[in-house]
Amino acid sequence: MRRYRNGRLAGVLALAYAALVLLLGVVSVVTLLTVQDPILLSGLALMLVTFPLGPLIWWGWELVPPGLEDPVLLIVLLTGVGLLQAYVLWRVLRGPALPDRRAA
Repeated sequence: MRRYRNGRLAGVLALAYAALVLLLGVVSVVTLLTVQDPILLSGLALMLVTFPLGPLIWWGWELVPPGLEDPVLLIVLLTGVGLLQAYVLWRVLRGPALPDRRAA
């Protein structure tokens, strides 16, 4: 198993970010499915947390054909983008691989 210079810290930060994204996504979907006239502040928070890709999806949602404009699909897309960004965050923050101790 390879070790990285900042592996643990990067893992903790990426996991915390992914947990926040999942929490906001689940709260948003539950709100959309259970409340008759939802004021979706959790969806707005999800869009802001998933910056820079989240706002692009949010604003590009106007281009979706009218038959496919399901708000739950928008929240699922934003959550997926947030999880992708958590993975990228982990890859960027972990730093270079440390040399193998057994090779020395």
